[in-house]
Amino acid sequence: MTKFWKRSRITKAFADASQVESFAEAEALLDSVRLEIVVGDDQIETPAGQAAALTAVATGKKCFGSVNIVAAKDAALVAKLPVGRSVLAAAQWLGARRADAPSPRATHRICIGDVPAAAVWSIACWWNRWLAGMRAFTDDAVGDSRLALAGTFAGALAVRQVFACAVAGRNVLPRDERVSLWSPWTEAKDEETGPERFDVPDKLWLLGLGHLGQAFVWNLCLLGGSGERLAVLQDDQLVAEENEATSLLVSPGGRQLGRKKARAASAWLKASGWRTDIIERRHFGDIALTKDDPPYLVSGLDKVEPRLVLARHGFPYMIDAGIGHGPGDFEGIQIRTIAKGQAIDGLWGAPTAGAASRVEMLQDSPAYRELERHIGRCGTFEFAEASVAVPFVGAATGALTLAHIIRLASLEAVPRLFQIELGAPQMVTSAEMLPLPNVNLGSHEYLLGAARDSASRDAEDEVKRRRSRRPAIHSGGENAG
Repeated sequence: MTKFWKRSRITKAFADASQVESFAEAEALLDSVRLEIVVGDDQIETPAGQAAALTAVATGKKCFGSVNIVAAKDAALVAKLPVGRSVLAAAQWLGARRADAPSPRATHRICIGDVPAAAVWSIACWWNRWLAGMRAFTDDAVGDSRLALAGTFAGALAVRQVFACAVAGRNVLPRDERVSLWSPWTEAKDEETGPERFDVPDKLWLLGLGHLGQAFVWNLCLLGGSGERLAVLQDDQLVAEENEATSLLVSPGGRQLGRKKARAASAWLKASGWRTDIIERRHFGDIALTKDDPPYLVSGLDKVEPRLVLARHGFPYMIDAGIGHGPGDFEGIQIRTIAKGQAIDGLWGAPTAGAASRVEMLQDSPAYRELERHIGRCGTFEFAEASVAVPFVGAATGALTLAHIIRLASLEAVPRLFQIELGAPQMVTSAEMLPLPNVNLGSHEYLLGAARDSASRDAEDEVKRRRSRRPAIHSGGENAG
């Protein structure tokens, strides 16, 4: 269509807010960022450190076109991924250039672990087990690094901060942020680091494998695990050019163009040890569920109507992830959890009227008028109609969604609706909590490795007390993270 189509769902954040006069100007703002990710020797071998590095590389490359990774040494990947066996090999597969030392040409730096301070604009990833976020200064040491989800969320949040600089057209002062992935609807307190023993479902039905669906798979694979596990993958679409900039499993260079999205996800999950069944058609509520089907439906759909159909379909739990679409809310994350038989009235707002007029209004804005000179009025329609989607929002959403599902599998309560703004993650809203699950629907126990302190023992004891209520249908073994 046009050379601007590939990153259009990212550059729309600039164009739809009338911050630029053309899509070319938006592209130039992104390309002006020379991002480097520096990984310290203390974190390159840890699950969180590796997840942060690879998430920052993947989302940074997709946003800014290029990214360097700097590390004094390499390390074997903790997770099993179809992108190589070491951190630096995986980073290069994801599009990074490897460097042995920081570059004086870098404009922005993301620091992971023990990294020397530098004069360039910098932000440091930070975590402590289930707590995750970023720090303005690199001398604030990270804590427990055994949980990959914390690294994914921190890496995504750091790239988000760099993106904010590009949107503003100047360097925005980096700031401290922190979220508890275990209970993100509460204040993140230093002493509440979450459990080191928890359950992960061994059967999942993943519906919609675009931006959000692939981000969920990304997090699931980085988390790792072992034992017999099944994922039903359902999506009818092909990987297209615009998916390269938004979908984490789509590699740079067009290697997967024209391939079914479900098969791209399957390749990642199989490498991670999952068995996959693929359904390459849409779900109209017409696929009868059997006792052997996964009890958890994880959906990442664009429209309300199919969500309503699936919410009534009879899955024991439907966990639906969504994000905002426009220039003002594309960093807004919503996670809805629907238990079987639950009333769904009002869970999703009615589709907003005036979508056609909004498209016409965008087509009359400066960036779209300039684009019209090259591809015509009809050509700009698809640009205007598409939603804003940036990959770091998807990565963060995937981590939060998987944390919700882990709580359910561990017989912990989750809210009916949870909302968070990635630009201000301390500001959250949530609806009432669903009743505590009282039946384990099939899971594997996951134990983080390494020594425990007294706080982690207390958290683990609480999980054990809740687990004692379970019937004997619990399956699986122990996973070493």
